[in-house]
Amino acid sequence: MSQALKEYIPEKTIPFTESIRFHPELSFGEKVFLAEIESMTANGKSISFSSRKLAELFSVSHQTIVNWVRKLKHLGLLEIECDFDSPYNKIVIKGVNKS
Repeated sequence: MSQALKEYIPEKTIPFTESIRFHPELSFGEKVFLAEIESMTANGKSISFSSRKLAELFSVSHQTIVNWVRKLKHLGLLEIECDFDSPYNKIVIKGVNKS
């Protein structure tokens, strides 16, 4: 088991809502990623993971995470900030939850 999986405690369910499932511009991987992010950021929470940690968690490349985050931000489905106070400039993700 990867270190990322050991540190992450997943929700029991994720909101794989109709708006995510049938979004015409998202690939299956992007849909699963968005649903998981929305479950982690419910009730106004945000998450602060490095893109490399997210890549490990989702078993995809670092570049795939970067591409997914960029696309979801462009579509207005995620809000992204950079935590310049962290040693690795972690991204802070806030779900928009437009379900």
